[in-house]
Amino acid sequence: MNHMQAVTVLEATLPDKSNTNGDSKNSATIKRHVYKDKDNNNNVQPITKESLNATATKPAPSVDEPEEYTLLGIFKFKSPIKWLNTISIVLIHLIFIYGFITYPLKSQLKTTLWGFLVGGISGFGVTAGAHRFWCHRAYKAKLPLRIMLMLAYCVAGQNTLYDWVRDHRVHHKYSETDADPHNSNRGFFFAHVGWLMLQKHPEVIKKGRAIDMSDVLADPVIQFHQKYFIPLKILLCFIVPTVVPVYFWGETWYLAFLSQAVLRYLFGLNFTWLVNSAAHMWGYRPYDKKINPVENIAVAVVAMGEGWHNYHHVFPWDYKAAELGNYKLNITTFWIDLFAKMGLAYDLKEPSKELVRKTIEKHGDGSHLVYGHAGKSHHAHEDGPKIFSGLGDCTKSGVLNEHDAETIDGGLAKRQEGYAGRRKIRLVWRNILLFTYLHVAAVYGLWLMLVSAQWKTCIFAFFMYSISGLGITAGAHRLWAHRSYKARFSLRVMLMIFNTIAFQDAAMHWARDHRVHHKYSETDADPHNATRGFFFSHIGWLLCRKHPAVKEAGSKLDISDLKADPVLRFQQKYYLILMPILCFVIPTMIPIYCWGESFKNAFFVATMFRYTFILNVTWLVNSAAHKWGDKPYDKEINPSQNPSVAILALGEGWHNYHHVFPWDYKTAELGNYRMNLTTAFIDFFAKVGWAYDLKTVSKDIIEKRVERTGDGTHEHSRKNTWGWGDSDQSQDERELAKIINKKED
Repeated sequence: MNHMQAVTVLEATLPDKSNTNGDSKNSATIKRHVYKDKDNNNNVQPITKESLNATATKPAPSVDEPEEYTLLGIFKFKSPIKWLNTISIVLIHLIFIYGFITYPLKSQLKTTLWGFLVGGISGFGVTAGAHRFWCHRAYKAKLPLRIMLMLAYCVAGQNTLYDWVRDHRVHHKYSETDADPHNSNRGFFFAHVGWLMLQKHPEVIKKGRAIDMSDVLADPVIQFHQKYFIPLKILLCFIVPTVVPVYFWGETWYLAFLSQAVLRYLFGLNFTWLVNSAAHMWGYRPYDKKINPVENIAVAVVAMGEGWHNYHHVFPWDYKAAELGNYKLNITTFWIDLFAKMGLAYDLKEPSKELVRKTIEKHGDGSHLVYGHAGKSHHAHEDGPKIFSGLGDCTKSGVLNEHDAETIDGGLAKRQEGYAGRRKIRLVWRNILLFTYLHVAAVYGLWLMLVSAQWKTCIFAFFMYSISGLGITAGAHRLWAHRSYKARFSLRVMLMIFNTIAFQDAAMHWARDHRVHHKYSETDADPHNATRGFFFSHIGWLLCRKHPAVKEAGSKLDISDLKADPVLRFQQKYYLILMPILCFVIPTMIPIYCWGESFKNAFFVATMFRYTFILNVTWLVNSAAHKWGDKPYDKEINPSQNPSVAILALGEGWHNYHHVFPWDYKTAELGNYRMNLTTAFIDFFAKVGWAYDLKTVSKDIIEKRVERTGDGTHEHSRKNTWGWGDSDQSQDERELAKIINKKED
C-alpha cells in the first residue's frame, strides 16, 4: 500500500455524469491531463488516451550515480535520499511519540472517540476504496458510493488515488522485485517506511508507466479527486477533524490538532505500512508458500481486514481480501456487504471453494485449518514409523514406465507416503574396507592431479569419467532400466562397454535394483531409501545387507526383457573378466604407454580418482537429488530438481520430473544439452540411426501434472496479477470465480 510521495495534478474535463458504474467503457473522452512526477525531475508532460500506451515504452529516467547504501548491513542498493520526505517523516514521528505519551493525560473522551471514528472512515477509504475497488476491481460501485469512498480516502491523507492505485498494481504485478515500490526483500524498515525516503528504483518508474490505468483515468470521481487533491486533503484530513472537537465540545486547539492531525493521522499511515512490512514477513502461508506475503492476524485487526495477505496476493480480485467472512477481523468486508444490500455495491467477486481448495493443495504450506495438514483427520505418520515386513506392505510412489501409469498425466491413482521401519543393520565389512580404501586413494589421486600428473592424464581421466557416466545414464538407466528408447545392437554393445568401465555391477542387476527403487520409492523395498537419511541413500546402503523387502521386490519384478538381451547376458557372464580390464587395467596402461605418465599418477588419477568420483556422482542422484531442490511436478515425493547434480551426473539431477515421468528419454522437461549431456548423446545416435523410439511427454500432459501435484515453482504455475481483469489472470480463475449481486451494465 502507498502513501504521500510526489504531488500529482490532473486537469480534465469531467466525463458524462450518467456513467455510474466506475467502468471505462461509458466514460467520455478525456481532453487533457497534466502529470507532474517528482521522481522525474518535475517535468510536466501531457497525458491523453493516445499517449497512455506510448508512456509504457518510454525509458526510465536516468539517475546520477548515487552513493551506495547498506540496510541493516545486509541489503545493498543505490538510491538517492529524498531529504524533504525523510526529515518530514522523522519530525512528525517525533511529535507523534511526544503526543502519544502526553495526550492521554489531558484529553477528553469525546476527542478520543472522535479520533477512532475519523480513523475508521479514513481506513475505509483506503481499504474499500483505493485498494479493493479502484486498484483490484474486486467489486463495482454506484456513483454515490464512489464519491463517498473518494472523500473517505481524502481523510486518510495519503497520496493521490491515481498514484496509489498505480503503485499498488505494480506492487502486485512485480512483487518482491526491483519493480516493487516497497520490496520487502530489502528488509522491514524499507518495506515499512524507508521506501518513502528514497528515490524510486528505475524499474518501479518503468513498470508504473507500463501498467494499465485506463479504467482509473476514465472514472470522473478520480478525475475530480486529481484536480482538487491538495485542497481536499488539507480540508478533510487536517482541518475538519481538528475543528470539530473544538467547536462541538470545547476541546483545546492544541489537543484537537495533536489528536487528529498527528496521532490519528500517523496511526493510520503506520497501519497501512504494516501491510507492506509485517504482513510480508511474519505469519503463515496456507495459500502459497513460495511468496513473501503471509496471514497476519494482528495486521488484519488494525488494518480493517487487510492482514490476510497471503490469500490476498493469491486472489487479489476477491472483494473480501480474505477467505474468511468474519467481520470482527475484516470490518471492510462488513461495510462492502452492507452497501451491496443497499444496492450501491455490486458484482462482488470471490473465488469458489473448489478454486481455493485446489490452490491450497497445490501451493500451500499445510497450515490451512481445513485443507492443509492441520485440517486432516490424522497425519500419515501419527502412529509412528510404518514398518514394512514385505513386498505386500510396500506402497507405490512412482511409476516404472508409461504402462504403469494410472492417471492421464503419468501418476498413480492413490498415494501414501512411506517411512523407513526400524531394523537391525547387518554391516558388510568387506565393502566398508574397500570403499574406505577407494576414498583414501581418490583423495591421494586428487592431490597428485594437482601437483604432479600431466595435463594429458587429467584430460584422459575426464574422458573416462564421461564415457563411463554415459554407460550408466544412457545405458543402464535410460535404456535398460526405463526402456525410454530403443537401441541398435552396435549402440547397445558400446553402452555395455561404457557401463563396464563404470563398474557399478552388471547392467542387468543395476537396472533391476533401479526399477525396484522407482516402483517402491522411499519404502523399505527401496534399495537406497532416502527417508533413512543422506548417508544411507548416498553410500550407506552399500555397507549393509539389503532389507528383506528389497530382495522380495527384486525377485518378483519382471526383468524378462533384460534377460532376453544378448548383450546383457554376455556382460553378466564375463563380468568378472571384463570389469577389471576395462575399469582398472586399460585406464592405467594408456597414460603410461601413450605419453609416458608414471604408474603412480596413471593408477591414482586416471583410475582410482576417476572411478571413485563417478561413483559419488551417481550416488548424489540417490541422496542429494532426493533431498534438496524444487518439486514442480509432484510436491508429495522426495525427489527434487537439483541443477548441481544434473551438471555432475550428465543430466540426471532433474529428479522430480524423472520420478513422475521415468519413461521420458530426456529424464527432464528441458532440452538444454548443457545441463543434460546424456540427452545430447542419445539425440546424436538417433540421427545416426542407432537410437529410435525415443519416448517423451507432451506439453499438455506436463501442464496437467504440474497443475495437479506441483509445488508452484514451475514456469507454467500461477502468475502474479494486480486484480480482476489483469492480462495474466488465468481462465480457470475467471471461470471458477463467484460474482455476488451481479448486475448487467
